[in-house]
Amino acid sequence: MKPAQFSYIAPETVEEVLAALAEHGDEAKVLAGGQSLVPMMNFRLARPSVIVDIGRLAADESLDGISVDEGTLRIGARVRHRQLEHFPANGLGPADGPLGSLLRGLARWVGHLPIRVRGTFGGSIAHADPAAEWCIMAQTLGAEMVVRSSTRPMRIVAAEDFFETVFTTSLEPEELLTEVRLPVLGPDWRVGFCEFARRAGDFAVVAALTALRIEDGSIVEARVGAGGVAGTPVRLRAAEAALVGAIPTPAVFHEAGLAATGEVDPSGDIHGSAGYRRDLTGVMVRRALGAESIPTPV
Repeated sequence: MKPAQFSYIAPETVEEVLAALAEHGDEAKVLAGGQSLVPMMNFRLARPSVIVDIGRLAADESLDGISVDEGTLRIGARVRHRQLEHFPANGLGPADGPLGSLLRGLARWVGHLPIRVRGTFGGSIAHADPAAEWCIMAQTLGAEMVVRSSTRPMRIVAAEDFFETVFTTSLEPEELLTEVRLPVLGPDWRVGFCEFARRAGDFAVVAALTALRIEDGSIVEARVGAGGVAGTPVRLRAAEAALVGAIPTPAVFHEAGLAATGEVDPSGDIHGSAGYRRDLTGVMVRRALGAESIPTPV
């Protein structure tokens, strides 16, 4: 398996990256860790004429940094999965707690160790696989994507507007995803994640992520999302509505799972029929809601 012929550019600054993207438009693809793009090129599912390699850029805070600013966790697009697996390595106390637990737990579900060492957080988001863990998290928690280009002002795009369909985002050809912003979750939040895949390291057949804010024993805010059931990760609003105002009990979680089952309309494929994925959605939501911690894949 060999990719089609292409030209290779290795800029030294972000400005040079943006200039190259502006020049070559939709003929160019950005290469960071390459863990998604290179296999697609080898299978000739992607045939870019120009590769713009951002892996050789000097360290840049906007691409490589992880910081907290006024209740927002900012993750540079070039941050490796492995860095998030060991988050927070630099003492970001306000962003630890439930969010830190979620980041560490999700990172362990991303592929295998070599992929986590080389692959990037932003690369996964921009690749927009609807079953990817980081994409599910971004959609469920209401992340914001920071996008730059040399031809227009910087844009901040909400996750619900960023993911359009399978492997497709609202990024224009000349734009570069530089940063993802997530809301810091306080100690009153409880998070959970559950994923079913045929083998460890595979993309999920169905995965569910939940975040509940609990006050005085009742759920006052709920976020429930799923991947593998549509062209993008989805928020499950009916499941959220079934949770808000309730006391978190197995019976309430069961009702939320039923609501989730009723609001998805997946397609079938070789990994499972539409009905199988629909039923599995409810199971994954119930298990994520009932999780005391995010399980590690085996």
